[in-house]
Amino acid sequence: MTLIRNSKQVRQTIDFTGIKDGKIHPTDIDVVLEFNNEALILMEVKRINNKIPIGQRLVLERICNNWRTSKSIALYVTHNFKQDESDIPLQKCFVSGYYYNKKWYDVKEEPLKLFLSKVSKKWNINKFKI
Repeated sequence: MTLIRNSKQVRQTIDFTGIKDGKIHPTDIDVVLEFNNEALILMEVKRINNKIPIGQRLVLERICNNWRTSKSIALYVTHNFKQDESDIPLQKCFVSGYYYNKKWYDVKEEPLKLFLSKVSKKWNINKFKI
């Protein structure tokens, strides 16, 4: 069962034209999970070998650094789904890196569900069982 209510609307691109000043322009975060104002998990999803741009990386880092507890992490999630007209099943993606405690770490493509399960267990996020 999908959580996407209207896949046509999801496919609509937000055009940032006109909302820019030099190199400064809007960015987005693909996934945000927040638990009881205690734990925060951010995810940026990219096709494999596509890196997170510097500005977007800085936003993820700054949000994690300023979260109210030490339970904040940003995940660099990758996929290899090449069909642009198909949805990317997040459960089949991999963690290729993460930002935690003011440092980036590389990961050898660990399945996202396994990684999230480990974080959930370590941080005692009882309401997030996957």
